[in-house]
Parts: sequence; structure tokens; C-alpha cells
Amino acid sequence: MNESIQEYRTILSVNPAKAEKQLYKLTKKGDLQALAALNEYYEKCVTEAKTPKEAFKIRQKALKAALLGAGHNSPYWLIWVGEMYRYGVGTNKDEKKAFFYYEKAAALGDVDGIVKVGRAHLNGIGVPIDYGKSMHFFESAAGQNNPEAMVLIAYQYENGKGVPIDYEKPLQWLARAEQSCHLWLEQELSEKDREYYESLLQDVDSKRKHYESVSCVELIENEGCPMEQRQKAFSRLSELADEEKDSRAQVSMGILYEEGKFVEHDDQKALEYYLMAAENGSTGAMNNIGNFYFHGKGVAKDYNKAFAWYRKAAELSGNAAAECSLGMCYQYGYGTAVDYEKARSFYGMSAKQGLGLAYYRLGLLYEQGLGVAQDMRMAKQYFGEALHRGCREAALKL
Repeated sequence: MNESIQEYRTILSVNPAKAEKQLYKLTKKGDLQALAALNEYYEKCVTEAKTPKEAFKIRQKALKAALLGAGHNSPYWLIWVGEMYRYGVGTNKDEKKAFFYYEKAAALGDVDGIVKVGRAHLNGIGVPIDYGKSMHFFESAAGQNNPEAMVLIAYQYENGKGVPIDYEKPLQWLARAEQSCHLWLEQELSEKDREYYESLLQDVDSKRKHYESVSCVELIENEGCPMEQRQKAFSRLSELADEEKDSRAQVSMGILYEEGKFVEHDDQKALEYYLMAAENGSTGAMNNIGNFYFHGKGVAKDYNKAFAWYRKAAELSGNAAAECSLGMCYQYGYGTAVDYEKARSFYGMSAKQGLGLAYYRLGLLYEQGLGVAQDMRMAKQYFGEALHRGCREAALKL
């Protein structure tokens, strides 16, 4: 049968039970349009399910059908099955199986499959993290004009994942990604694909501003650089912060004014920039605002407001510095009641992200027996880890 997907949808709407069996048989024979219509039907059934158990059973059927598509070496359905295993849709989560299906799609030359395999190596999804391999796959996909891969290459350069940190290369890759998105948007696309490329284009623009902000700060702080270039970088950073509303530029401007670098020290201006960045969702700026209220910089000292800003930053993104600051508030009763258990919990969350100061403060709890049994051996271990992670105060405890 060569009916279009629209005809299959009509059959399902007239007699779902009979049509489901019919389309499943057609799917077994390799009719992927039948599978697409069947999958749409299952998605609709999930939204109408009365209980989670009923919804799970429908998703099990959807997975069974999708596996047929994967069995016919359809890259689309191979990736679809991979996603179902990765997120545990209609089955238990199994990242190794997810990677298996991504890799099969990639082996067929499918660019989306290649990006999925790259992401798996980048984030350790079903395989050990391997930044060299992730870069290899992203470069392969970028060679096929895939803008998502270009954005991910920029990310690896920004964060030094398998390559030296470099803020110029991300800008180059993002420029390529932007051009690629525009080329795709000039073509005839489905509504879903058009939304994807438009969304990616917005993300590219945001990241480009972020990287440009970092490059500007590097030039401003480079005293060996000609003053004219530093001034030009400062003007551009101001433009990114004030006119283009980039949160990283706003935080950077705040830091420059707070520390008196290249500009006169001005806590009030610093706070204004941090508030702008916080409004844009920067949890780092929220933590800095908490510090201003805690120490009374540019505002009257207010522990309650400091605590509220730290909590907001920690709740929104698990900001390590804010979690450590919350631990301090609970330990000493700043803006909240003393609670050593909560203090230890927040210090622990911050320490897991590698913050040396959090290790130091955990050491203090064990040294003084606050909320835990006094244990000098454990305290020394935490102080040693804190020093290893750059916390100088810990040297006095060893």
C-alpha cells in the first residue's frame, strides 16, 4: 500500500483499534509513513491516558513500533529509539543502548546521528567522556553544514574540552553557525525544522555576545596591549552590556567597577550592572548582589536580603559560590536561623563543584564539632583539599 501519511491518519481516526494493527503490519514490512502515523497516534493516546501506568503501556507499544523502523535502518527511527532508551520512555533508561542506536545512525552517514554520537562522547552518554572523539564527530557534522555541531565546537574551545581554551575560535565557529542557519532558513522547511533553526540562531547570537564579552575583558585587562585597543574593547563591552543586554558583559562591567580595574572603583555602578545581569538570569550576578548586601557595599548592610539573593542563585542553577554562601548563612545565622545540618549540606553541594572555600568551611564544622562529631582527622582532610583547590586560609590549619 502506498497511501500517504494523511490517509493513514484518516484510517486511524475512523477505526483506531483496527487501523493500529493494520499500520503495525505495514510498518513491519518497512512502510515508514505508516510508522509515522502510528507514532502520532500513540503520542495522542499518551496525552489522553488516565493514569501513568496506562501512559507507560502506550509508550511501550510506541517503542516496539519504533524498533521496527530502526530495524529497517532508518536513521530517523534509530535516533528516535536511542532517545527513548536514553530518557527511559516506554522502557528503563539505558544509555549504552542509546549510544548503540546513535552510532548505527551515524554509521549510515546521518548528520544528526553523527552529532548525537559527538554529544555522547562529550557528556559520557553510554561511553566514557572523550573530548577528542567528540570534536572529531562535531567537525565531521560541521563539514556537512550542521550548525548545531559548529556551536558545540565553539563550546569545546570556550571551555578547553580537549583543546586549549581559545575565545577567538568560538567566535569564528559561531559566525559559521549563523551563516549555516540562514542558509537552512532560506530553504523550504517544515514548521518544526524552521522553529529549530530560528531557535538555534537566537542561541548562536546569545553565545556570540558572551564570547565577545570575554574577549573584550581579556583585552581590557592586558596592560601590555595599546591603550587605544583597550579603550575600544571597553567601549564595545559597554555597548554589549547597555544596549545589547548581554548578561556576561553586564557581569564583567560590574566586576570592573567593583574592583576598580581600568575604571574608577564605583560600588554603586557595579551593583547596577549586577542587577541588570540578574534580571537577565545570571546567577553569578545574583550571588554578587548577595555579597553587596552582606558586606554593605553600595547599599546598607542587610543579611536578610543577602540570604534571599544567595538562595535565589542556588535554587536557579546550583551556583557553587551561592551554595557556599548559604552554608555560611546557616552556620552563623545570617538572615536565617542557625542550622548546622543545612550548612553542611550546602557546603557539600558547593564542594562537589570543586569550590575550595566550601571544603575549608566543611573542615571548620568538623574541627569545631558543629552539627557533626568533632573529628580533627576529617577536618585536616577537608583543609588539605581546600588548599589544593586554591583556598589560602586552609594553609593556616595544616
